[in-house]
Amino acid sequence: MQQGFPITITADDRFSSSLKPLLAKLEMWINFQALKADWYGKEDHILTFDFTLVRTLDDKVEQLTSGNWVVEPGYAYHYESSRLNTIAFIAVDDLLERGTGIEQEIKSRLVAVANAVGQQHGLIALIAA
Repeated sequence: MQQGFPITITADDRFSSSLKPLLAKLEMWINFQALKADWYGKEDHILTFDFTLVRTLDDKVEQLTSGNWVVEPGYAYHYESSRLNTIAFIAVDDLLERGTGIEQEIKSRLVAVANAVGQQHGLIALIAA
């Protein structure tokens, strides 16, 4: 099995480094959800995800218009089936405007991306609890 977690979460460089504890918490949480759902059962078929928190998807519009990106309200992702890897952007500005339940909403967006890709492989859906 590879080093580190199959699902990583970072923040765009426009964010403060004070987010690191939250990012670590989210990363552990989603990897645990995937472990509970037996997503890591076959070592030669483990999906990897590289999530990046961004202020808005507009910040990445140039990247999103090139290639085969799926763009939804609040997140966008590109799945590369040959490498079993997904690159995803999670927007947070709209969540900050609302001001409540930000962590839960980020979890919902992470899970939405993971489930969209996992479903293609017949994996059990993760739950954003």
